[in-house]
Amino acid sequence: MSLSPQDIGRLAVQSLLYEVAVTPKPGLVDRRNVGAHKDMDCFTFLASAAALAPYFTQFAQRGAECSQQEPKAVFREIRSIGIAAERCMFEATAGVNTHKGAIFSLGLACTAAGFLSATHTKLTPQTVAGYVSKMTEGICGQEYQGIEAKKSLTKGEEIYLRYGLTGVRGEAEQGFPSVLRYSYPVLKDCLLCGRSINESMLQAYLHLAGNVDDTNVLGRHDMETSTYVKVETQALLKAGGALNTENIALLEAMDDDFIAQNISPGGCADLLALTIFLFSLAHPEWKYKV
Repeated sequence: MSLSPQDIGRLAVQSLLYEVAVTPKPGLVDRRNVGAHKDMDCFTFLASAAALAPYFTQFAQRGAECSQQEPKAVFREIRSIGIAAERCMFEATAGVNTHKGAIFSLGLACTAAGFLSATHTKLTPQTVAGYVSKMTEGICGQEYQGIEAKKSLTKGEEIYLRYGLTGVRGEAEQGFPSVLRYSYPVLKDCLLCGRSINESMLQAYLHLAGNVDDTNVLGRHDMETSTYVKVETQALLKAGGALNTENIALLEAMDDDFIAQNISPGGCADLLALTIFLFSLAHPEWKYKV
């Protein structure tokens, strides 16, 4: 089933709205609290998502129009849309970074979906991720080349030098392996089996947080803290995770603990939004029911 650029853009915004609504996400903004943040809340994310709506449609439209071009050329063309989207996000949030990582991942995924729909290719997580990988081939090598000699480093560059982790760029270039391996199969199984939308998406998030070294956590702390997040989350998953209603109190306690330690796995939140988006593309017939 092909989707129009407008449909693709709508589903991308919906994924951002669903992500912030999923509760409780330890250390993150949700309906329970502001997580380990002092400059944003749920409404900040809603304003940001609304502001980004036209740009996701533009990404998809550009993908559809570039169906005869090489993927790397398409990637170069959409950079201007990403820059404009970031600027609009910061205007909507008074300078707060709510969705910078999500703009990158979802922007690429929207472009891929636009291209695939225009070429009548089935929108599966594999086809979308595969085209994103082709668009971004070589991006990490270009981005991190020669950074050892730089005098001033970004957080992402510091993390790369210290741990060899490439963050959201690496996820894109490799075809979103964390999503395809950990969160997407969980979300798909839960939603298609009739689990509630909150527990399904929360369970998918926990599989990310329990397996991914989150660069937001590393940017604030260190690998020891990242390991702590994974170990604590894996222990909760072994007890059933969000699919066991008795664990909600444990998740709230973990939320309080992460807030006290200033731990915010924001990279996993962006990957959750991408997971939701990929599910929406692959299953347009699925509709949320109370």
